[in-house]
Amino acid sequence: MIKRIFGLCILVPQLLHAQLPEKNYPQGYFRNPLNVPIQLAGNYGELRPNHFHAGIDIKTQQQENLPVYAAADGYVSRIGVSHTGYGNIVYITHPNGYTTTYGHLNRFFPALEQYVKQQQYAAESWATDLKIPADKFPVKKGEFIAWSGNTGGSAGPHVHFEVRDTHTEKPLNPLLFGFDIPDTKAPEVTRIAIYDMDRSVYDQTPLILPVKKVEGEYVTVTPVVKVRAAVAGIGLNAVDRMSNAPNSYGIYEVVMFDKDVPNSGFQIDNIGFDESRYINAHVDYKLKKGGGPWMQLLFSVPGNKLGIYKDVQGDGTIDLSDGTPHPVKLLVKDAYGNSTTVKFSLQQSGEAIEPTKCANTMFAESRNIFENNQVEFSLDEEALYDRICFNYAEIAAGEKSKSVSSIFRLHTALIPIHDYFTLRIKPDRAIPAALQNKVVMIREGLGETIVGTKLDNGWYTGEFRELGNFHLEVDTVMPKIALLGGVKNGANLAKAARLSFTISDNSGIKAYKAELDGKWLMFSRKGNTITYTFDEHCKAGKHSLRLLVTDLAGNTKEQTITFTR
Repeated sequence: MIKRIFGLCILVPQLLHAQLPEKNYPQGYFRNPLNVPIQLAGNYGELRPNHFHAGIDIKTQQQENLPVYAAADGYVSRIGVSHTGYGNIVYITHPNGYTTTYGHLNRFFPALEQYVKQQQYAAESWATDLKIPADKFPVKKGEFIAWSGNTGGSAGPHVHFEVRDTHTEKPLNPLLFGFDIPDTKAPEVTRIAIYDMDRSVYDQTPLILPVKKVEGEYVTVTPVVKVRAAVAGIGLNAVDRMSNAPNSYGIYEVVMFDKDVPNSGFQIDNIGFDESRYINAHVDYKLKKGGGPWMQLLFSVPGNKLGIYKDVQGDGTIDLSDGTPHPVKLLVKDAYGNSTTVKFSLQQSGEAIEPTKCANTMFAESRNIFENNQVEFSLDEEALYDRICFNYAEIAAGEKSKSVSSIFRLHTALIPIHDYFTLRIKPDRAIPAALQNKVVMIREGLGETIVGTKLDNGWYTGEFRELGNFHLEVDTVMPKIALLGGVKNGANLAKAARLSFTISDNSGIKAYKAELDGKWLMFSRKGNTITYTFDEHCKAGKHSLRLLVTDLAGNTKEQTITFTR
């Protein structure tokens, strides 16, 4: 039986004895951080690869550089600058115990922009994460703080906005704070899935059933669904809608009823960044990674430590061993209380289930070790969410392969891993001493991951967070650097506003550094493009710019250009 970790009760308004206290978040305390009506590109808790979305994505009318304003009185407490994640982000701490964040910005307000720039030059690093004293930049509600943008891991112009508990730093659901966003649309349900709770979720293919809407409720095509399982679990594929935008969003709450008795469910709020990767246990990861839909589970697998689940009078499972039909109802809600109902019945079919045979079982909440003469790794107690029947194979690389080791099949990338694990591989081809520090480890299977390695007593080690096929290669290829905008060496750039390069490499960029006349010069980064915006650090006259780019294997490309300003 799959172990449960549910605690507490869930909000079920229809049942007086199954209610949680109402959310006590201040209503109307925070204003819209923009001066345009809030339309969402994404909501809190939306399902994303390896994480729940931690805030709301506010549309900026498909443009950049809209003014962004402080949502309430407070002070700028932190600044982040990165080419990934939130990009340029402002944190404002408020006196009521909350912190708001504003991500993917282009620029900060002038005084803050200058302060951050001074810190970057002092540290000789464009990427930065600064904690700022409380008395340095106080702000009032509605005060201008930045221009919107598309920085970091953003796929289009928008502002990522969060409300966090200042003490715990946990992001909360901003839609519970009373923002004026019209929403009268209920969630939409597409399909449900039935799981055998006596088997690992990764050792089965669930029964997936489409649902249709009849007289305002979703139902299965067959009213009574017969299954082999003696104890069943339910999965749900659903999205939410809003009245003023065509996007699909994540749902907020689901409660499951067994024979009209509330069993259990989940409520998506208050998810910490240390918990967010447990999304891979909350959904059927194997189904999604294999090209299927997002299927949210209404039960918890053994290694799932996510705190969103609530027991009412059950544990998320339905005992079908009595052989009678069990009417099941799912109540699906959004953050504004719009609800949808799904109804169907489950009954055990009485058909025998063949026992699962496995020669090498790895268990959740246990340390699992695999080793032989050429490859070894271990998974700690947090790594697996449910047991797996581990599959291993060694594949010869072939004479023409660039690999300096065999290819080792370590199960499949369809199974999620929570923590990083250290993989050790011993090469089976001689590597000249001059190239021994140029070895990378490559993982293939539903994408490719390349990491740098360390040599340890004949073994190369690398860190990974996914299973798949692994091997070693020697990488001696230097990164590539290319000037953009038609700029040539020796050009006159007196009228240019900026100078940009693309940097690329087959294994990945580890670092880059620019020096103007021997002094560090700050280049920002977006994807594989780095840009210097001309400022006081480049005076009029002739200059020499030296750029160094290093890849994961330690190969460094150097390029020098001269120009006149």
